[in-house]
Amino acid sequence: MRYLVVSDTHMYNDIFERITKNFHEQVDVMIHCGDSSLTPDDQLLTGYHVVRGNHDTSDFPDKIILGNILITHGHLFHVYHGYKELLDFCHEYHIQYCFHGHTHVPTHQFIEGVHFINPGSTMMNRGSYGFGTFALASIENDKIDVHFYHHQTFEQVDEMVLSEGLKTLEEFKQLLHKYNK
Repeated sequence: MRYLVVSDTHMYNDIFERITKNFHEQVDVMIHCGDSSLTPDDQLLTGYHVVRGNHDTSDFPDKIILGNILITHGHLFHVYHGYKELLDFCHEYHIQYCFHGHTHVPTHQFIEGVHFINPGSTMMNRGSYGFGTFALASIENDKIDVHFYHHQTFEQVDEMVLSEGLKTLEEFKQLLHKYNK
């Protein structure tokens, strides 16, 4: 199965619409990990599995489980502080793949048997490179292949974007820990 995964579009609907138009016929499943800032009946969300983000006021589900796949935004699992809460949930429900958003940082991490994939934000990511991303993932025979793409050019991003993202997340966690004491 091939998946188009977007998150944190934040009303940058022209970008979101271009991504959908370019990739919807190439995938089996389309996922929006929240913060669309749209209503559930908006035609831009047609065909997508959509969850509620912290900037969504409409009646979207907090999470969707598709077999061994979890879709969530991440804010209710406090992903800025790490994956502990989300990992516990995934283990309880036998989840192998978790697609989430919220951090505006594209990442693919494998922790204790669970793949955590954040496509980043199609609007703008946190990081020095200054552009948004989305992901295409393939899951076949319990193996996942994930690639991240530039939100405007649709070119695959290089490893620097992903390694910088992990560094940015770690710095963010430290700041949150410092100011939440």
